[in-house]
Amino acid sequence: MAMLQDLERTTTERLLLRRIQEGDLDAVFAIHADPETSRFDPSGPLRSMDAARELMELWLEDWARHGVGYWVVERLDAPGTVVGFSGLRHKQLQGQPVLNLAYRFSPRSWGSGYATEVARVALALARKHIPHIPVVAIIDLENAPSLRVAERLGMRRDRVIGLEGVANAVYLAE
Repeated sequence: MAMLQDLERTTTERLLLRRIQEGDLDAVFAIHADPETSRFDPSGPLRSMDAARELMELWLEDWARHGVGYWVVERLDAPGTVVGFSGLRHKQLQGQPVLNLAYRFSPRSWGSGYATEVARVALALARKHIPHIPVVAIIDLENAPSLRVAERLGMRRDRVIGLEGVANAVYLAE
């Protein structure tokens, strides 16, 4: 049970990382409909609350099925202030089961180090609780800030793949 509690709700020095829940729909939409945060997303920004609901349902299903998924990230010094989404979700990559490490934050919080801070916790929890599944970060080659986060985390560029016609680096956690 400690595993699930670790994965469902944890903190860093500055942030609360918690399992997504029904009440987070507005935050899902606000961050994922922003053209800036979606610049490197092949599907582009979310266009409707229905699309946000579909995305949130997928993430809720991850938690229900696997006991792990993307977190809502809030500032500890401003409870309820969602600054982004991050964490791990089960995915198939070229036929192989992986844990996909993702981080997407509101532009207001860019440059604060939140992505690195949260991703370090995600990697540590994956090593501790789900060590048999590789952790990857799939990043558009043009997305320099995200590439820097993966490198700062000590992830290794494993290969480059095409994803919806766009070249993406696959970083692998060691």
